[in-house]
Amino acid sequence: MEPSGHHGTRTPERLNETHTKATFATAELFLFMYFPASLRLRRYLTPSYLAVALVSFFWGTTYPAIRVGVAHMPGLMLASVRQTLAGTLLVLFYLLKGQALPRPSEMGKLLMMGLLLLGISNGLLSWAEQYLPSGLAAIMAATCPLAIVWFSIWFLPGARFTGGLYLGMVLGLCGIAIIFSPEIFHTPTHGFLLGAGLILCSVVSWSGGTIYAARHPLPLPLLYATGWQMLLGGVTLMPICAVSGQYIPLTRVPSEAWWAISYLIVFGSMIGYVAYVYAISTLPPAQVSIYAYINPLVAVAIGAWWLKEPVTLRTILGAGVTLGGVYLVQKSFKPASSSKSASPPAKAEIPGVRTHP
Repeated sequence: MEPSGHHGTRTPERLNETHTKATFATAELFLFMYFPASLRLRRYLTPSYLAVALVSFFWGTTYPAIRVGVAHMPGLMLASVRQTLAGTLLVLFYLLKGQALPRPSEMGKLLMMGLLLLGISNGLLSWAEQYLPSGLAAIMAATCPLAIVWFSIWFLPGARFTGGLYLGMVLGLCGIAIIFSPEIFHTPTHGFLLGAGLILCSVVSWSGGTIYAARHPLPLPLLYATGWQMLLGGVTLMPICAVSGQYIPLTRVPSEAWWAISYLIVFGSMIGYVAYVYAISTLPPAQVSIYAYINPLVAVAIGAWWLKEPVTLRTILGAGVTLGGVYLVQKSFKPASSSKSASPPAKAEIPGVRTHP
């Protein structure tokens, strides 16, 4: 069908423009469906800034929700079930609208993106929260831009690395060291360092997937492509769950875990991502990226209030230093200078600081 770019003479650029407009229209419809009263106050709260607020809040709440879920089932299984169900809903929505299936070459790229972004990355993050408080997990996950910069050394030749960027990276690592100093210099709590290591691997996988996705754009609606990534990422986790023992029969999954999964699907994967798509379509990336600094604060606050997770002065100081470093990295990173022969740098910039939706 024509929307997938398989017929006619439309160029990929024109197809991308058509699909982008359709995606943004769908996102706006969802926002008006769920938040009609607030959107009437557009003189003070425009839909774009409301979308950023939704992403800032809901993606921050996913960390405590994951923590609730992994208290009743293995983290890898939680991520697999969540991504598979959320991806199935999105894919079915577009297929019922008449969207064609991706071509085999596109499916291969979607599989790689889904494996790196939503399979390995989100799976390891969920596994890590079996050992770490949700607030600390969110703070560590916010260091994604630091890893993306290192990937850029290999994949973005010509990118400029400034003094501010190096300072930001050092600050980010120092902030993490402050938070985990008792575990580093003393006898670690059981599983604590394992959880930290899992999140570091999660951050590396997410960053690699982000660079890969930026270098391999697809002529598909963004939410449709994301649905396939979720579905493929969730399905690829299933055999890993079985082999690693991170699995329990679905009949043994308690209602508390299903409520957590439902919340993650609806507010994290569906509403949160629709709001994210709408925000990046209408606002500069620098304004949208503010959500990445709010997500950890929301996670820490809800974790302390709802899950009674301890918040110490060391945690607050470490979070401030870490987020300050991330801000410097975001501000100081310079993409490769554009040229006709080079890949478009805008596609290869640090794409916001997307956290795990």
